[in-house]
Amino acid sequence: MRVKKWAGFRSVLCPIDFSEDSRLALRYAAAVAARGNAVLTVAYVNDPLLIAAAAAALHDRHLAKRSGQELQEFIETTLSASARKPLRLKSHVSVGDAVDEITKAGARSRADLIVLGTHGVTGADRLLMGSTTLSVLQQTTVPVLAVPRAGEHLVTGPSPSWPGERIVAALELDGNAGKDADVAAHIAEWFGSSLLLVHVVGEIAAPAWLNADLSAHDRIRVARAQQQLDGLAVRTQTHVATGARVVCGGIADEIAAVAATERTGLLITALRDRRGWFGARRGSISYHVLSHAVTPVLACPPQWRPR
Repeated sequence: MRVKKWAGFRSVLCPIDFSEDSRLALRYAAAVAARGNAVLTVAYVNDPLLIAAAAAALHDRHLAKRSGQELQEFIETTLSASARKPLRLKSHVSVGDAVDEITKAGARSRADLIVLGTHGVTGADRLLMGSTTLSVLQQTTVPVLAVPRAGEHLVTGPSPSWPGERIVAALELDGNAGKDADVAAHIAEWFGSSLLLVHVVGEIAAPAWLNADLSAHDRIRVARAQQQLDGLAVRTQTHVATGARVVCGGIADEIAAVAATERTGLLITALRDRRGWFGARRGSISYHVLSHAVTPVLACPPQWRPR
């Protein structure tokens, strides 16, 4: 029996820092909110040390309040009047630690999705990702849409057809693979896209005299992975048209190649071992996808389920 379709995201939180990266993230947040008629809360967090220093230097005790006006101007210059019209927009300014305040804003707005840029002026760049983004990913209990910077192609926002005809979900074939595939299927169905499940089998470096044996071994690994992925695709067909593809090589390069070939506007991945994510789990698919993505990535925490 077909289960009830997921209602989608109902409350979207988009923390910004006035950078061009967060401007791009806000446009994606607006696209998601408009699709689901969700509340969109745009939040800015003032650094308390900078506020105190500026107030002392400029003799202005109202700098924090002025941030609210600047936030409104940022929203209006980022989203056109026609883009803002269908949105249920809210804004919020606070002072404190960025990650703590984002967490509080999420709880206050009952956000079920956080959208933010992967780079930002509020944190040092670390492995192609801002420190605030990294901390949010490690602590989140709801999905995070991580939007990479525009890069050479100067992308100014999502196209009207975003995320496109097909969404790609990068999967680990572990004990959570079935759950991860189900989550991706619900999301793809809500976006009105088909789904492609992808798993990367890593190559094994070896001396030349072992290459023949390893080549046969790799073919067996790929065949087994393809069989498992095909089974997951059959499972998700009740929600959305699903394909399955196993590729062999470097995770980041192969996922990027599949995304380019499919012309997808969205990658889905599951977070693993959140607090040790940049430690022992550096080899995970989620680590590679999020650290090197040129396409927006929807990262889903381990216990999250579409409801």
